[in-house]
Amino acid sequence: MQGFRKVIVPNRLEEIRTIEIVLAEFADEQELPPEALFQIQLSLEEIFTNVVSYAHDDNQEHDVEIVLSKDGKAVTVEIIDDGLPFDPLKDAPELDVDSSLEDRGIGGAGIRLVRQMMSELNYKRDNARNHLVMVKKLP
Repeated sequence: MQGFRKVIVPNRLEEIRTIEIVLAEFADEQELPPEALFQIQLSLEEIFTNVVSYAHDDNQEHDVEIVLSKDGKAVTVEIIDDGLPFDPLKDAPELDVDSSLEDRGIGGAGIRLVRQMMSELNYKRDNARNHLVMVKKLP
């Protein structure tokens, strides 16, 4: 079954609830397995939180577009924002897993988690917007 959903929300953390509702409806319509839904939701929340927290330095409201699609045995989630250019696949700090918690720097854990949960991640900067595409292959 193929499906498509798009939602545009302001860059405010409380919009995570709106995103959860849209994702839950999409998952129900597309009959996504609970484990895949959990991994998609956690990854989406992590990326959205990073966009809200770090993408803009002007303290203004900006739109964040989230596109959900399912084609065959894969779900694709695209997060689009007009924030500062940032490729989390190249620019995010590497998580130092060999150091103690006290000695580790800040950052890197979220994108590492997303990499582990999702099957594919791709980034591009297009028309002054960040496009992060996450793909979750389904069983």
